[in-house]
Amino acid sequence: MPEYSSEEQRNIDTANSLFDAEPADKSTLFAEDAVWWNGLPFVRGAGVTEHEGIEAIREILTGAGRARTDDSGIDAYDLSTGRNEDVLVLADGDYVVRQHTFHAKTHGGQDYTNVYCFVFRFNDEGRIQYLTEHWNTWHAHNVLFNNFKIEPAHPEA
Repeated sequence: MPEYSSEEQRNIDTANSLFDAEPADKSTLFAEDAVWWNGLPFVRGAGVTEHEGIEAIREILTGAGRARTDDSGIDAYDLSTGRNEDVLVLADGDYVVRQHTFHAKTHGGQDYTNVYCFVFRFNDEGRIQYLTEHWNTWHAHNVLFNNFKIEPAHPEA
């Protein structure tokens, strides 16, 4: 087991807090000018992968588990059903890497499992300054962003 400095342990604890019940407002873990990078350009609008500033991060945090009521084809996982396993966390200075397997049900009733790897960079105050989120984006796209209802043909209409 590695021995970590007090700052590295603080950073590990903060990284783990992003996935724990507390704090309720996860945005408090981030610096005001933080950036969250996500390789799937559908999280906050087509084409956007780098989400800059605390307001953009709050949108990610509050929108991740929100049920969709439109016909956008987007489903989301129900965060109340989520659980992480196979968690691995490593730290080196201002960086923390956390990998885990996430399981949940989507609001549309689908089973969802994906492997995530987050690379955190912390500022001197112990807040997340830059977060890189890696996941199987092909699988996530197929489960979460490709759920269009089939419109029946109406040949007699």
